[in-house]
Amino acid sequence: MQEYITIAEALSVRAAITRRLHHLMQERMQNSKVIIEKGEQAEYPSRTVDMITEEIERTAADYRTLDVLIAKANISHTIRWNDLDLTVLEAIELAKQTRSELSMLASLGAAKKMERHVSRGGSGDGAKPLFTVALYDPEAYSRAAQKKEREAVKLSSLIEQSNHTHKLPFDASAYMG
Repeated sequence: MQEYITIAEALSVRAAITRRLHHLMQERMQNSKVIIEKGEQAEYPSRTVDMITEEIERTAADYRTLDVLIAKANISHTIRWNDLDLTVLEAIELAKQTRSELSMLASLGAAKKMERHVSRGGSGDGAKPLFTVALYDPEAYSRAAQKKEREAVKLSSLIEQSNHTHKLPFDASAYMG
């Protein structure tokens, strides 16, 4: 019987597989050696290095399979954005770019139109006041940042909706529930 999981579940399962792989690799290293005194018998762990290696190979194969399924789904499914159909993969990249631009716009929007600095050239009558003057309208950039944030939230919401709607053929019973 073919099992199916949503892409949202697949992302969580992929993270769980990554954690399991790290755990298995640590376990393999821990089970690879023991320290004993001369003449003593080594106490062997219940799981051998070979057993753990086989489990690592199976788990890594599951990771690759799931990763390819997610990638294929992100290329084949689309999201409607600004009168265009974007693949989910493209929408994810657009969301990253939008968040990056949002960060820059917010930084520009947080600046003061004019800011006075400590003067150079000493103190007293010889001191000259220095100012940093923004060569743009910070308030306009603050508004643009707010607009970008709304766009990023909406786009992320559409991606998330797609991730909860579409399913992948993958038996995740070894990693969830």
